[in-house]
Amino acid sequence: MNVRRITFTLLGVAMGLTLSLSSARAGVEKPPLAHPLTGQAPDKTYVVTSTADSGDNTNAAPGTFRRALVDANNHAGFDAIRFDLSGSGVKTIVVKNYFPDIADDSGVMIDGTQSDDKIQIDGSQTQGHHGLRITSNNNVVKGLVINGVKDGAGISIEGGDNNVLSGNFIGTDPSGTSAKGNHSAILLNNAHNNTIGGTEGVTPGGACTGDCNLLAGNRFHGIVLDAGSSNNRVWGNLIGLNRQGTAVLYNTEDGILVADSPNNLIGGDTPQKRNVISGNRVVDIELGLDGSHGNVVQGNWIGFNSAGSALVAPSNVGIMVGVSAHNNLLDANVVGGHHDYGILVFMDAASNEIRNNRLGISPFGDNNFGFGIRAIEIISNGNNIHHNRIANSANGGVRIKSGMNNRISQNQIFNNTNLGIGVDTDAFTDNDPGDGDGGANGRQNFPVLTRASNNNGTLTIQGTLNSRPNQDFIVELFYNNACGNAFGRPVGEGLAYLASAAVRTDGSGNGSFSVNIGNSPDNGVITSTATDSQNNTSEFSFCRGIEIDNTTPTPGKPSLVAPGNGATTSENPPLLDWGATDNTTYYRVLIRYDWKKGPWAHRNKNVGTDSYRPPQLQGNRTYFWRVLACNSTKCAKSGWSSFKTP
Repeated sequence: MNVRRITFTLLGVAMGLTLSLSSARAGVEKPPLAHPLTGQAPDKTYVVTSTADSGDNTNAAPGTFRRALVDANNHAGFDAIRFDLSGSGVKTIVVKNYFPDIADDSGVMIDGTQSDDKIQIDGSQTQGHHGLRITSNNNVVKGLVINGVKDGAGISIEGGDNNVLSGNFIGTDPSGTSAKGNHSAILLNNAHNNTIGGTEGVTPGGACTGDCNLLAGNRFHGIVLDAGSSNNRVWGNLIGLNRQGTAVLYNTEDGILVADSPNNLIGGDTPQKRNVISGNRVVDIELGLDGSHGNVVQGNWIGFNSAGSALVAPSNVGIMVGVSAHNNLLDANVVGGHHDYGILVFMDAASNEIRNNRLGISPFGDNNFGFGIRAIEIISNGNNIHHNRIANSANGGVRIKSGMNNRISQNQIFNNTNLGIGVDTDAFTDNDPGDGDGGANGRQNFPVLTRASNNNGTLTIQGTLNSRPNQDFIVELFYNNACGNAFGRPVGEGLAYLASAAVRTDGSGNGSFSVNIGNSPDNGVITSTATDSQNNTSEFSFCRGIEIDNTTPTPGKPSLVAPGNGATTSENPPLLDWGATDNTTYYRVLIRYDWKKGPWAHRNKNVGTDSYRPPQLQGNRTYFWRVLACNSTKCAKSGWSSFKTP
């Protein structure tokens, strides 16, 4: 055998294998570094090659993370820091002393996803500081694991704007399955227009992927927005769960605390923007202090696993608005299973809007995920609760415990124990003559339903309202499958909103209403509420069962329009016209010669429209005509009218 030939053959195989491996590595190379919002490429990139940390900013060794932070601060331009550490697996940097603040307003992008390893920042040996403290603008922290910080947040942004925190695990181990808590995960102080999380690579209903931050296992809060932090976006995160979104990994206090901070967005209008916030020990989302106004909490799943199929160790309250927080919007969230309340508004937290939420049920159906006490508890003024679906609470759907001008409108409230709506006391509130009593929502009187009858698909609901004299009210009407029994009274809830009616009371405080609703049910019960002009809504009324009315209503009386009475027509035959009438199936047209008891000139007993042209009539002659509006059982007659043919 030719040894030389074998040698060259093996060398060729080896070279081919090397090229193959190089091609494979090139195929999985990371995308180039670029700012996720601006697309800007870094002026300089600093590469971390060592996990060592001296704790000394002045003499930080080359290749360390500390040295990279110092160099990025000293370079006046947008920079990047990436990691290229030998070996494989989790690479842990144990912080010996707190890192320098990230202080260059040109920004730095710290990207742990550029490494094949998990980059873990262990802050357990630091005291009195945060894991990473950002005091500047335009920075990005991405793909790090930050845990163990004793006295501060994993990441804080203080006075910094337009920063992005995405894809980090803060408060957990690198696998995202066990707690290694910081004091809190993320803290914003007087920070504006920052993004926590994102939508890129986020997998709704699954594990924390892509831009999703996993904020769990911390000893205090998940996220804190404080000291006037405004216009920040918090979306696409898992807060209080494990990485898979299947089980609790709680933050010991709140999932998110917004304290004295306005105009922030928590969640959003797409599944990718949804935060899943569950299992936090006290409150999942809290808005507090007078400066917390204009915040939007939208589209989040609160109390559930990431799939929305089960609860995970629910906290005491889902969303709490308190301490003078005002004019906030809670929209389209799914909240379930909390020990006390789904939503609690109290301590002078006024003029908040609660709409389109699903409370006590799953994201996909009406499965029972109710609350230990009730879905919504209001202890303040001027709140607007509308178009929510509220069910399955152990002690009522909505209660206005104290406060005035709280409107409860067009909600679907059902299957709650005791009252669907409670006002003032934790018991049924009876009407009083003239509605002169005080208390929560003025203890507004509810309507009294006197009739609910279905006639051929048209539901007629009639009732009365006794309240304050010479005032305007809106009565809302609701359908239920059956009546409830709350505190010994036949009180229903409001499974389906049907219609509303305006009512004005007279000088004695009495008013009445009558509403006709088409395509309506022929069984079940009707309930109602009353709301005054100051937005004080009552409890639900007593039920009124739907009765079947088999009587056929009388058609309306036709009114002859043309030809005018006694007129000479311009054509022969003329077009006979009359106004359409209610409850009419067909019309009969009768024409006589000379007078209303004269001989028949023409008859048509089945006209389907409200105008008709008869056959040719004799010219230059007077005719009398009338129309009968008919249905299956009755007819209504018009008067007689005459015309003369040309």
